Amino acid sequence: MKDVITNTGVLEGYFNEYFEVLHRYAYTILKDNDEAKDVVQIIFMQLWEKRDSISINQSVRAYLYTATHNHCLNRIKSRQTRQRYYDHFATREEWTTTASEDQLNFRELKKEVLQAMETLPEKCREIFYKSRFEEKTYPEIAKELGISLKTVEGQMGKALRILRTLLLTGPNLVIYLLTEIYKLFH
Repeated sequence: MKDVITNTGVLEGYFNEYFEVLHRYAYTILKDNDEAKDVVQIIFMQLWEKRDSISINQSVRAYLYTATHNHCLNRIKSRQTRQRYYDHFATREEWTTTASEDQLNFRELKKEVLQAMETLPEKCREIFYKSRFEEKTYPEIAKELGISLKTVEGQMGKALRILRTLLLTGPNLVIYLLTEIYKLFH
């Protein structure tokens, strides 16, 4: 399989053959047309990006269905996590703690997140903000900014890599801090 994907024509053939059926499959799991399309596009994009290192020990069809299924489950899990954090913080008036040390640590972490966001390139930061704070889908962002969906996906991947590297904290803490920062802008 590895040798076969180095040819863009072969990958394009797989895309043409499997995109619609994978899109329908993803839709049955996610119940969101745009998100289902995003998932399938990401699967093919990752397949191309990892073509030199990927090892597929099953049929291409089975691999694509498995990848789509797993990516959909990850999206659902991520969606549920975001909703839990949103519900939790939407009901709280403000961050309160009795320990002044906790308040100081929280302020320092919030400052780190803001500083980390400032290090993002301008377009990358704008796309990240629209996705995470304005809760727009990748296709909505692409249309609004007049850029391709692949550009949005690439910039989001870049933003997340940079922020993860700079923050070096657990994902739950980052989600919490980003939620709190979101409240500062609204």
